Amino acid sequence: MNSAAEYKRRWDTAGWCVVEGVIPPDLLAAAQEALPAVFPTAEEFADGVDPARNAPFFSERNSPHPQFPFEADALNQVALHDAILDIAEQCLEVDDLRVYQASVSAKYANAAPDYEQLLHMDYANHTFVVPRAEVGFQHVTMFIYLSDVTPETAATRIVSREHTAGIPVERTYLHLEEYAHLYELEECASGPAGSVLVYRPDVFHRGVPLSKPRSARFTLPVAFKPAATDWIGFHAFPVRAEDMAWHRFMRHATLRQLTALGFPKPGDAYWNAETLAGVAARYPALDMTPWAAPAS
Repeated sequence: MNSAAEYKRRWDTAGWCVVEGVIPPDLLAAAQEALPAVFPTAEEFADGVDPARNAPFFSERNSPHPQFPFEADALNQVALHDAILDIAEQCLEVDDLRVYQASVSAKYANAAPDYEQLLHMDYANHTFVVPRAEVGFQHVTMFIYLSDVTPETAATRIVSREHTAGIPVERTYLHLEEYAHLYELEECASGPAGSVLVYRPDVFHRGVPLSKPRSARFTLPVAFKPAATDWIGFHAFPVRAEDMAWHRFMRHATLRQLTALGFPKPGDAYWNAETLAGVAARYPALDMTPWAAPAS
């Protein structure tokens, strides 16, 4: 499903879609090559090469989820790739958006028992309020697949919003006994590496264990919202602004990427001669031309 109109229609109606071939092969390969420095490989985990490194993954709640900016710039470039930003803009129908979540995640066969989840909606820990469907208020979550994701490697199970419209908005978890009919309507969000699962915060979905022996699933979750929706959030990126990973990212960051992160846009009232000089000094490799240009 790679037609923008088609995946937008499905996101509006079903609440989710998988878009294949989003991440270019060369960038995907570079991101995959970076993963063993972040997580055990499937083989390392299965063989117990480093028990201490494996240990956190026996509880999903406690497993590591390194956040943007990543030490490997390939992962940064995946998270903020133009194709990812294009999908976010297409779904939200806005051209001024913010990324509010970005991390990397790993799951393994024979690992955490809490991989098995109830059907639930994600909005409860993404916003203080409840979702609103009109343009300007929606937010969108994505899982960028860094490995092939199949039913046997824990493809997320999702129920189309077409089947759940009558459920009260405050009912964020659906127990199996009461909603068994919806569990029977689950679909698998499968896709090859480089694909992206795109879903709304008000769609019911759940995680499951990996059934394929000696397997792993690696994803990069990212989420976007319209600018100035302060009630929506997850990660605070400025806390990482003293890290070397951030400064390495800034050497190649684009205007579009920085705007999505909340960096003041060209023409914003923040910019004056003093702040332009200060930011240029803080980031010597950043081309300040877009911010220094006179406002049109």
